[in-house]
Amino acid sequence: MMTETNSLVRYLKAGETSISNILLHHYHELGMSTAQLVVYLEFKSYLDWGVIDPDIRQIARHLQTDENQVFDLLHQMMSNKLVVQQMRKLDDGKEDAFWDFTPLINKLSAFNEQEATEQVNTSTGNLRKETFNKIEAEVGRPLSPMEMQIVNDWIDRDHYKTAIIDLALRQAVMNNALSLQYMDRILRNWSRQGLKSVHDVQEHERQFEERKANYSHQDARKIQGPKIPIFNLNSQTKKN
Repeated sequence: MMTETNSLVRYLKAGETSISNILLHHYHELGMSTAQLVVYLEFKSYLDWGVIDPDIRQIARHLQTDENQVFDLLHQMMSNKLVVQQMRKLDDGKEDAFWDFTPLINKLSAFNEQEATEQVNTSTGNLRKETFNKIEAEVGRPLSPMEMQIVNDWIDRDHYKTAIIDLALRQAVMNNALSLQYMDRILRNWSRQGLKSVHDVQEHERQFEERKANYSHQDARKIQGPKIPIFNLNSQTKKN
């Protein structure tokens, strides 16, 4: 039991080294070999402990290789701009060199941003295609190149959201005025009024219907007019 407890304590004290999934899944695309990745992970295990200049001989022993192989891999990573050697001042005033993996971290960050941008572009492209399909389904034919350019301009130049374009299409169908020119007038009218989302348009329509209902109620009251007492004309005549 004591042996198991000691083993668990040693295991916990050894700590853990985390690795970014971006690095794990895309290290080849970042210009790293598998051997370079393992060397970096060895360095990171020490960096996580606050040791910025680990013993290369110890790393070589962990990898069951020699120091020259580790140095060779580090220099390859330097050539690929994944690591640089920096100088630091020690407490005794002397200078010491250490390996700085900041260039690799910067590449990871840039790759992550690029990947996110590509995902957004893919999503936008799919929404654009769906919008084209919806319009073609309503008009019952493929759009002409000029019509396709009009829709592309709505998205790229005017920055209308595809959901807003879909809503304009629905309005055009409901009003039996299915044409891109009519849809364009709807979209420009909404834009002038600052309506940029489906929620904005729906809220504007709701307020419009409320105002219309209030005006109708007021008009009805005007037509009815004030209540006028009804006199008995016959009784008035007799008195006279």
